[in-house]
Formats: sequence, structure tokens, C-alpha cells
Amino acid sequence: MTSRIPGITLYGSLACNAALLALSAIRTGSAAPGVNCTAHWLKGDAASRVRHFDGLHSGTGAATNVVAVLFWAVLYDRALGKQPGLFRALVVTLALGPVSALVDYKATPKRFTPGWELVFSKRDMALVYAAMVTGMAFGATRRSKG
Repeated sequence: MTSRIPGITLYGSLACNAALLALSAIRTGSAAPGVNCTAHWLKGDAASRVRHFDGLHSGTGAATNVVAVLFWAVLYDRALGKQPGLFRALVVTLALGPVSALVDYKATPKRFTPGWELVFSKRDMALVYAAMVTGMAFGATRRSKG
């Protein structure tokens, strides 16, 4: 049996970063701050005000989001178990967003939070978490070839 973690991480990261880019473009007129803000752990809160894409802010922000989704993917995969039934899969998936938001913003030191609050409202952040969870759930259902 192959691991679901790569698929969970891939689709979760794609969905999360797509939501960040789209919401940022809508809210700020530029897609970059939505991803750049996650680089605040390295460049400070000013990273959220960088309105262009660059390797330092955008690359760091996107990579940090991927690593964070990988962290959640490992926990999600373990919580699902080898062959989850429908009820377990639904409960674990529905809990993923609120649990990750709670840990990200209540149990994590400010410097290492996603930094999304620097650009987005709480509602927008909930949409980003929902996109991430949807992508991760989709990734969990993919079967690798071979």
C-alpha cells in the first residue's frame, strides 16, 4: 500500500495557495500579499505588504505553506487510518480545518503562525482553511498508479 501523504500534501497545498492568491487579488488588488505574508517568520510583518512576487517573500511563503500542509497531511493521514469508513473519514475531515486553525493561531508562537491575519479577515482565513481541507480530502481519495 502506498502512502496517501504525497497526494494529500500536493492537493492541499495547491488548494491552499490558490485560495490565498485569489482572495488576495480580490481583497488587495494584488495576488502576492496572500502568499508573501507567510514569509513573516523570516522577513517580519512587512512581508505582507510586498505587492509583487519574488523569491524571498513569495518563494518562502509558498514553501512554508507546503511544509505546513505536509505537517497536517501526516496527522490527517494517521487520523484517517488505513481504510477509514465513511463516518470516520467525514468526522476527521470536518475536524481538520478547525483543529489546524486552533493550533496554528492559539498554540503556535505568533512568529510561526501562517500570517494570514496580516492580509485577511477571519472569514477569508476560514475560506483558506476550507480550501486546504477540501484539497487534502481530495488528495486522500486519489489512488496512485502502479
